[in-house]
Amino acid sequence: MNREILVGDVLEKIKEIPDKSIDCVITSPPYWTMRDYSVKGQWGLESDYHQYLAKLGRLMDQLRRVLKDTGTCWINLGDTYNDKSRIGIPERFYINCIDNGWIARNNIVWAKNNAMPCSVKDRFGNKFESIFFFVKQQKYYFNLDAVREKPITPTKAFNVRVRDTDKARFLQNATISEVKTHNKKGEFMGKASKEYLLKWQKNEDSIHKTNPYHPKGKNPGDTWLINTTPYKEAHFATFPEQLPTMILKCGCMPGGIVLDPFFGSGTVGVSAEKLGLRWVGIELNNDYVKLAKKRLEKYKIQTHLHFHSANSDNNNKNLINNLINNEGN
Repeated sequence: MNREILVGDVLEKIKEIPDKSIDCVITSPPYWTMRDYSVKGQWGLESDYHQYLAKLGRLMDQLRRVLKDTGTCWINLGDTYNDKSRIGIPERFYINCIDNGWIARNNIVWAKNNAMPCSVKDRFGNKFESIFFFVKQQKYYFNLDAVREKPITPTKAFNVRVRDTDKARFLQNATISEVKTHNKKGEFMGKASKEYLLKWQKNEDSIHKTNPYHPKGKNPGDTWLINTTPYKEAHFATFPEQLPTMILKCGCMPGGIVLDPFFGSGTVGVSAEKLGLRWVGIELNNDYVKLAKKRLEKYKIQTHLHFHSANSDNNNKNLINNLINNEGN
């Protein structure tokens, strides 16, 4: 299964994707009451936010079905206001997922320095969104090394008098006589064995423990500063490409397949192509399907892009099954 856009309602088209066939899910559902895309059956215009959350719950059940046991699921979701009050849709969604059996690994803050200007005068402007990281089981694919942040300057062990000022830790492996040769600051004040002095000079791990810095860089943490990027075509809510690329590097195994059930203009597909991954998308809006096809056309080397309309027959499911069997999982 690769380079397929299933056109139609997400809750119907996702039924055509076989169980446990997807390695990674990345998506951003239309936010409630934020935009009218002028497409019949669109998400986000439900009369009540409870209805919206219920539909998201049904989608998450389907995503759990199609996701491999070792797969990862990443949902970007924003909030809205009603009668002056922030509704808390992301938080409600997050708790619902946990209550329904998903394992929540992170609530990532996507911070944007170039967020849209806000004219409101009685609260602060909104400059972040949530990205929820879910898995199905405790053991799953995750490659932290692929996204570690390189240090600005080369790492080296701190001088022992700077780093190891806590007496109990500093003298953890020292003998009683060696403890007596240090003051409360951990400074060497007297005589010690030649062996101990050599360890001091070499800054050996036996005394000062290992260098706390990972040679491949630090864990980037759960706050991602990624600015939005302009897209000249007619789509209002495109991901900056850096965002799905970051997720795919750590959350999708090499050669794996990623699903975006709200494919839009195809940014997740573009990121997958650049990393040598497979992808499948679901999109209701035919105009966005055209945009995605235009963006992804240059990556069409061996396989043609497939577009299955909302009234496709049951042969679609058999086609996808055959593709998976031929390409492997």
